[in-house]
This record gives sequence, C-alpha cells and structure tokens, in this order.
Amino acid sequence: MAFLHLLAWSSIVKAVVSAPAVLNTLQQQGGPSKLVGTSFGVPGSSSKFDYVIIGGGTAGLTVAERLSEDPSLSIAVVEAGSFYELDNGNVSQIPAFYAKNFNQTPVADTIQPLIDWAFITEPQTGLGGRKFHYSQGKTLGGSSGRNSNIFTRGTVGFFKRVADVVGDPSWEWDQLLPYYKKSVQFTPPNQDKIGAGNEITFDASAYGAGGPLHVTYSNYYQPMNKGLIKGFTDLGFKALQGLVSGTMIGWGYLAVSIDPATQLKDSSETSFLWTALGNSTLKVYKETFAKKILFDSSKKATGVQVETAGLSYTLNAVKEVIVAAGVTRSPQMLMVSGVGPGPILRQHNIPVVKELQVGQNWQDHCAFEFQYKMNVEGNAALEGDKEFLYKSTQEFITSQAGPLTSWGGDILGFEKLPEPYRSALDNNTLHDLRAFADDQPEYEFLTASHGPQMATESYVTFTPAILSVISKGTIDLVSDNTADNPKVDPKSFSSPSEQKLGIQMYKRLQEFINATGLTEGPELKAGPATTDAEILKALQQTGLPWYHGVGSCPMGKEGDPNAVVDSTGKVFGVQGVRVVDASIIPFVAPGHSMAPVYMVAEKISDDIKNGR
Repeated sequence: MAFLHLLAWSSIVKAVVSAPAVLNTLQQQGGPSKLVGTSFGVPGSSSKFDYVIIGGGTAGLTVAERLSEDPSLSIAVVEAGSFYELDNGNVSQIPAFYAKNFNQTPVADTIQPLIDWAFITEPQTGLGGRKFHYSQGKTLGGSSGRNSNIFTRGTVGFFKRVADVVGDPSWEWDQLLPYYKKSVQFTPPNQDKIGAGNEITFDASAYGAGGPLHVTYSNYYQPMNKGLIKGFTDLGFKALQGLVSGTMIGWGYLAVSIDPATQLKDSSETSFLWTALGNSTLKVYKETFAKKILFDSSKKATGVQVETAGLSYTLNAVKEVIVAAGVTRSPQMLMVSGVGPGPILRQHNIPVVKELQVGQNWQDHCAFEFQYKMNVEGNAALEGDKEFLYKSTQEFITSQAGPLTSWGGDILGFEKLPEPYRSALDNNTLHDLRAFADDQPEYEFLTASHGPQMATESYVTFTPAILSVISKGTIDLVSDNTADNPKVDPKSFSSPSEQKLGIQMYKRLQEFINATGLTEGPELKAGPATTDAEILKALQQTGLPWYHGVGSCPMGKEGDPNAVVDSTGKVFGVQGVRVVDASIIPFVAPGHSMAPVYMVAEKISDDIKNGR
C-alpha cells in the first residue's frame, strides 16, 4: 500500500512546512532572529515562570497562547507527549482515520502508546462487566488531536443550570457566547467540492471570526445524508440552522474543526500552539511528566516537580500553577499533590494539603452502536477496499475532497423522548429527567458510515447516546506516582433511570432506522431485540463510554461539599492553583465536549488576565 505511505509523508510535510517556528531554523521576530529551540525548555534545568501549565491539550494550549499575548509574562507548558504529526503520522491528521484512535478492546497492543494514555476502565457493571480503552490524548493538542473534531456547544438552559450551581451568572449562555466565538475562524462550506444539490444549511453569524481555530465543513457530502434527512423529517424532527446557537432539539449539519484549505484536522496544537510559537516567548517542555505541585507552609503553590527521561527538576511558578491535564489526569495531579479525599490520600501516604472531593463526580455520555450493511457508498470500505482507498487518496491529495476529508458523518439529531414511549417511563425515571433543562435533549442520534475492520462493502453504524446522564463515576489513585495511570471507573449506564430511558430510546431508534431506508439485512452487533429485557441486553452488549468526560474537579459555590474549584477555576483551600479543562464542568453538556472545553479555556484565560 505504497500510496498510503505516500499520503502519510505528504501530510506530515504539509503540516510541518505550514508551522511557524517548527521547520524554520531561524525566524525573524521583531528584528532579531529567533531559534527554534528557544520555544522549548531544556530538560534538567530548573527555571522560573509566571505561570506553569500542566498539560498541553485542548485547554492547556489555549490558555498558554492567550496568556502569552502579554509579552511581559513568562509561561511554561508541561506535556507528557510530543507532536502527533510525527508520533502518529496521518492517522491523527486525516479526518477519516480518526476512528483508528479509539480501540474499544482493552488489549494493550492495539493502543498507540506515543499519543494515548492507555487507560483501561474498571469493569462496567452497567455494560455487562466489560472493560474499555478510555482514550485520552497524550500529545500536544490532547484529545483535540485524537477525536472526530465535531463542533457543538450545548444549550441555553444547560448553561443556566451550570450558572445556578456555581453561583455565577457569567456562566450563562449570553455571557459565554463571546468566548465560544473568540476561538473560531469560520469558513462556509465549499459547495463546489461538496457538489450541486447537496446544500448545507448553517448560520454563519453564530460561529466567529479572527480566532486561531478553523471551523468549517468536510468537502465530502456523505451519500447517506438524504436517507438520514428523510428519517428525521418523517419522525418530526425540526430542521436547525446548525448546532451551535444554543438550541439543539431537532436535526442539523455539524461543523468540524478542520482546515478549509487542506482539510486536515485542526487541533489546539495546529491552531493555538503554532500561533504562540511564532509570536511569543512561550516554553514547551515536551515529553515531560509533571510529578506533583509543590506548596509552601501557607498552602501557596510554588512550582511543579517534573521529570524528563529520568531527569528530575523544578519549574517554579511566581503567579500560578494551572492544571489542564484533562478529566482523568487533572484529578490525579491534585491528589498526588495532597489535594483530594482524605482517605485516598492517606491510603497512599500522601501528606494532606486540603481535603476536597476530587475525582468523585465524573460524568460521561454512554453511547450504543448498531451496525448494518448499507445500500449507498460510505467510509467503511476505506478499511479493506484497496481500489476505493486509492481513489479516495488521490482525490484527497489532488483536490482536498472525497471520503478522506470526512470523519464519517455530517448530520446529528437530538430529541426528548416523545409519546407513546414517554408514557412507558416510571415515576422515578420521570423525576430524574426533570432535573435537566427544558431545552436539553435527552439523547442524540449520531450516524456514521463506519463498519467492521477491513470492510470491503458499505456499512452504516447508528449510535444513539444518552445525554441526560445520571450515573457518576470516579477517578482514584493506584499510587502516588503520576507514571501510573489512575483507576478510571465511569460507571457507564449504571443508573436504572438511564436504562429505562435507553430501552425506550432504542424503540424510537428503530423507527428512525426504518424511515431512512439505508439498511440491508439484520443488525450485526447485537441482533434482533423486541422485549424490554432483550433490548436492555442489546444496549449492555453494544454500549461504551463516549470520551466526553467532565466533572472530576467540579466548579461550585464555596461550602458546596462536592465542589473542588470556584467559578474561575481556583482550587478551594489553597493558593495559586487553578484547574482549566473539562474536569471543572459540573455536568456533561448535551452533544460533544470539544467546543465547551475551548470556551472554558477562553473564559478563564480572560479571568486570569483581569485578576479574577
């Protein structure tokens, strides 16, 4: 498959030559020359910075770039990984290859160790006792360099609920929208490449302009879209002008964070980091482990102990240590540093700095996969049909179009469970669902043209996901060493109310599948299910945590026994430590989590700049 290797090489070259301060050995910056190495820290040499940021992922690099806009500030980023373009080739750059990053099997040799933390969950009792690979990015860009780059924002009512819980109206939708827009450089769909008759509806005013992050649409219109639109229309779903305006109940075309010119994935590394490397004195310590936050006798953070290839040294922080290591690693970092549940800290002989319920409020969506053969072309055959892959490769290289520009889907649908299915829910389930905002959908229907590995035919995978999440998981320590992964237990689909909702969601899904007219033959993963008991078993057999985790270091009001940070990310009970990533969002937002993480980073960067 020489043509695939050619694509990998050409993609890497294109990425590197586009990156300021990565290829050029010298760069002019205001007159004097700037060496590439100036942007990277020297391992083993203790140094002092105004801010030390733990984690170079979606949030960490956004914060780093925004703070580095002030030339008087010195900023260091500590990242355990490196550049995914070099460590993972085009698998992390080509949109269609993103699914290769998410191996549900927990077999270690299927996980790419240079860019993934290789978390294996505890057995999930709600999913038949199975264990899962819980993918988290160990790379510059974090999970924004690993995921499908779907761009949704949540709803007005969802963020009103967040604002009420944290006691801060600045977390309401109208106050957050400018931060959502600030990151983005929106480009309308290229209708010439997408094709006549395949018009995508969108509201350009909802996105933003002038930010580092490209948001646009794939230059490939999935042939299954016409069937999906028919299915949603027949079932009464409202057509939306996109999925970023604070309203989600209905169906709409999804935007993605890819470069409109190259159709390569755009991550926090290719957007925010490249901007900062070219325009600031930011220091990146790549392939470096943060070991623990250091505190003085007054519980003020003074720096971070780090390690690079066995060399241990300290990065001192004059102003703050910013923890942006993600939903699994941020709680671990706090706990090994002495901030967390007292019993867990004492179990591992960690001196207690502050007792807080770190790692105890983790939430994630649970999704389910149902697969069929499909009667139109799709991405699945890229796995096993060499002729189709070769044709698609040439189309990508020559015109940046075709199936390789697409992660596998274009349309999402969101809904609250309608009648007659709602009448089948018991009072306890209805009571639990009333806790969610009126405008928040209870589930999502995602559809992708994916199939089994090495498929030579066309397949479709219908993926319903429960968005009204009641189950709460945990992140716990296995040792006091960050070289050891923490114990991750999302407790997916463990709530009886989620299970009852899931059974009725499945019945509604069957209506949708039948209305699309896309499938051929039986369902291939779980087989037919008719009774409630059979449906529950099918859900437990096909369910999986969805990598949208939040809440392991949740925001809240001071005095809230579950809160770890305040509404600006400051950790309660200590000084000079802030958490900025998905872990502080107290509930999992409807839709997909990447855009909310960028927003959180933009908002708290502004808080830091303004002394809040």
